[in-house]
Amino acid sequence: MTDAVQNDSLEQALNTTAYAVPLPVDSAGDAGASKALQTVLQIKSSKTEGRLRKAIPILKRAVRKINEGQYRSAAQLGLEALHIDENLAMANHVTAIALDKMGVASFALELYERALKLDPNEPEVYQNLGLLAWRMELHDVAEQFFRIFCRMMPNMVEGPNNLACVLRDKGLFNDAIEVLRTAIYANQESALLWNSLGTVMMEQTNFDNAILFYEQALQIEPNLARAYHNIGYCRATEGDHKTALEHIQKALDLDVMPDNERAESEHARAVSLIGIGKLDEAWEAYECRNNPRYSGATCYSIPAKKWDGEPLEGKKILVVGEQGLGDEVMFMNMGHDLIDRLGPEGHLTIGVVPRLKTLFERSFPKATVTPHATIRSNGMPLRGCPHITDWESYDYWAPMASVLRVLRTDISDFDKPGGFLTADPDRVEHWREELEKLGPGYKAGLLWKSMLMSAKRSKYYSPFSQWKKTLRTEGITWINLQYGDCEEDIARAEKEFGVKIHQLDIDLKNNLDDLAALCVALELVVGPMNATTNIAAGSGTQVAIIGAPNAWPYLGTGQLPWYPTAKVFCADSISDWKPAMARFNAWLEQEVSGGGKTSVAGAA
Repeated sequence: MTDAVQNDSLEQALNTTAYAVPLPVDSAGDAGASKALQTVLQIKSSKTEGRLRKAIPILKRAVRKINEGQYRSAAQLGLEALHIDENLAMANHVTAIALDKMGVASFALELYERALKLDPNEPEVYQNLGLLAWRMELHDVAEQFFRIFCRMMPNMVEGPNNLACVLRDKGLFNDAIEVLRTAIYANQESALLWNSLGTVMMEQTNFDNAILFYEQALQIEPNLARAYHNIGYCRATEGDHKTALEHIQKALDLDVMPDNERAESEHARAVSLIGIGKLDEAWEAYECRNNPRYSGATCYSIPAKKWDGEPLEGKKILVVGEQGLGDEVMFMNMGHDLIDRLGPEGHLTIGVVPRLKTLFERSFPKATVTPHATIRSNGMPLRGCPHITDWESYDYWAPMASVLRVLRTDISDFDKPGGFLTADPDRVEHWREELEKLGPGYKAGLLWKSMLMSAKRSKYYSPFSQWKKTLRTEGITWINLQYGDCEEDIARAEKEFGVKIHQLDIDLKNNLDDLAALCVALELVVGPMNATTNIAAGSGTQVAIIGAPNAWPYLGTGQLPWYPTAKVFCADSISDWKPAMARFNAWLEQEVSGGGKTSVAGAA
């Protein structure tokens, strides 16, 4: 008997609520619709022998349960069939599909691989493995399985579609285009392929061609909701949220999308509502981010009642950080107001990334700050607050942004001076003394990218080459605030630009409390929106953001209402950062020539 069949952890998994990682929205194929399942139903038990004859009736029941969406029952039946004969390829495959659909990814992967060893000539196993690996962000593995599927099934468009999309996600755009071009030549009426070609163009910020390809897909298949969604996504990325909403709503109104695609469109709609500043409607819509069918969702393991708009006065509530570290900082713009709303009889506990704990404890002394922890459970992020033990004392818990529904329903709610974080005054003084050792002049902190520069994220950042004029601005001493792998860029700045970017003795990634103090000691912090610029602006430091066009955190204002001391220099187009950099450089020269630090309320 296989380890997977005998494993007690599998029995436990079958009795635990789990969510399957949603399929990528541009994928083709679904394990639950595999032709292999129909093949099982068509087998006549009377024409089989031995153990297979005993297993077939059980497998047929399992397939029917899969078709009914009762994946746990299907998996249990599949295991029953495997107990009869663990070497039945179809029993391994059917059970893997059931486990896959119910979200038990690790065991599904094991049984898929076992089915493959028993019957290496079954193409759908390769496709299902590729889809599962893709969902688990194992892109190299997914690519290998999709390539095999393409060779075995050269006339099926699902293979080249999925292969090209994985290549796109790896940033291999030319390879993806070549795969799609070849497939489209043979399948010119495939709306699926034209749509996926549009997504490759989109990720390269070639919006005009992307939309042409989406429109071609719609000419072939007018009800292809994902194409309308993708046009909306294009427009939102360009900053045109009103037009984006029109196309996203078309996708939703067609009412033909599977759950995972609908979840993506609902989220896109909510983000664009935030992007145009319709906050009273937007924050309610934004609750869709917690739908486990949405690819960016986090699941929570918190044994308390989830808050859903109930009165907060006198209540004890836990708010848990969500999304990225920078988002946790930004959303806590409402922290002091939430404490006031709870009143003297209530209490706030804040669950945050452990690196933020010290800074948040000083900034919100009336609250309890506890670290949250996140694990990957079958490919899905699962978050909890393990240090809390008195759960019975809590009235509610909520993801951090959910509280915005009652505390930030209008732009005027953000009209508060200075910062909401409090840097350590002793460390601020320490860093001022260290900066003085570098000589007189204007001291500015610099960032230019995210630590996670994936193919999809890189388009939101101005290329380092375009920082040349900025770095050469007279009178500025530049301080490195960029964490992660940046040695090559710093060396390039000195060699090619003739500018030294000073590196101080500080752990920029992990010691965020000290980072806040350093930012407050500086005259200015410059960079894209990331964890560091959020901390700097939240601490009341003057911050210049080189940002994407009309990004949703601007709330339709063109600036950042979350941070009164931040100034946004917004790109006209995400594919052309030069105008934004030129406007920033002109402002910076004027700022420096003014001499001395701009007075900022709330800065230490």
